[in-house]
Amino acid sequence: MNIFKITGLAAAGIMLAACQSDSYKINGECDLLSNGDTIFITNDFSSGKPFAHSVVNDGKFTIEGTIDSPTLCIAYSKSGANATFFVEPGTVSIKIGDSPSNTKVGGTEMNDKWQTIMDSTLVFGAEIDRVGQLLYNSHNDISHEEKSAAMARIENLQGKFNNFIKRYAEQNISNSFGMFMVLYYQDGFTPEELMSLISRMPDELRKNSDIQKLLAETKSKTEVGVGGTLPDFTMNDIDGNPVKLRDEIAKHNVTLIDFWASWCGPCRAEMPYVKALYENGFHVIGISLDDEKDKWTSAVKNMGMTWLQLSDLNGWHNQIAVALGVNSIPHTVVVDKNGKILARGLRGERLRDFMTSSLE
Repeated sequence: MNIFKITGLAAAGIMLAACQSDSYKINGECDLLSNGDTIFITNDFSSGKPFAHSVVNDGKFTIEGTIDSPTLCIAYSKSGANATFFVEPGTVSIKIGDSPSNTKVGGTEMNDKWQTIMDSTLVFGAEIDRVGQLLYNSHNDISHEEKSAAMARIENLQGKFNNFIKRYAEQNISNSFGMFMVLYYQDGFTPEELMSLISRMPDELRKNSDIQKLLAETKSKTEVGVGGTLPDFTMNDIDGNPVKLRDEIAKHNVTLIDFWASWCGPCRAEMPYVKALYENGFHVIGISLDDEKDKWTSAVKNMGMTWLQLSDLNGWHNQIAVALGVNSIPHTVVVDKNGKILARGLRGERLRDFMTSSLE
């Protein structure tokens, strides 16, 4: 069991605002473990190399030490029991249960706030999973109307969770937890939102090296945001012929660029909307984030995607996706004939309505 993949953490060992070195104490309990089992603490989510450990006795463990800055860590055992939390000055409490909903952390300011985030994540995640099972389970024979309603429900839930994260980040932007949220959930913010949040941080937080790096990256992304200009690229089509992207979009007043992949379930669910736009006369260019040509070409054939398809077969490292900061799919970019970006991230009926209005 790979704990470090299961947690799905986007960043490891995030070091927050510096403070004077101070002591911490971790009081933990885990009924899943036996006497003599070991709990490890790490802030290296790549290798899992621990910097502290404790032997479990009667379902409890204690770890003490000193820390310079609040640091996101994971407590884990070889059996797979684990919990993410912050090592920070003070007394941290951890209860590792048999599921995320039965795992709790607290006792210090950062951990109390982190538990609030985790509780909300579980609520939204459970409902999204429930609706997703209905939508993507091949055994469920549901109508087009039911599929549309389910997709709208998932999009609504994702939007509500994103708004919750944004509000919580704004409420904490003057403290270390707000900085953590900006770094940890950066993919959920638009470049404009990130720059606004960073500008409101106190000087000592804004000078953090990770924040400065994010700021530089975000400034470059604003150049390819709405109102910016699409960079030019040359990429092979499905037959291996090189295609110059700007030459293609110059042939039409408006072009929809659709980022997708054969392995992406939500992309497949969204494809009927894209297909309908193409069949109604809109120019569409598909850009696949596949890394295996056979899977790419098979998906194009099976889903009847007869519009222009491009890919460099580099997966998430697709050069166009990287340049545009695409970090989730499906993702759409609408451009005019001069390469000006008119919209990004629209899906379903919102995409259809925008495309229709763009030609009025």
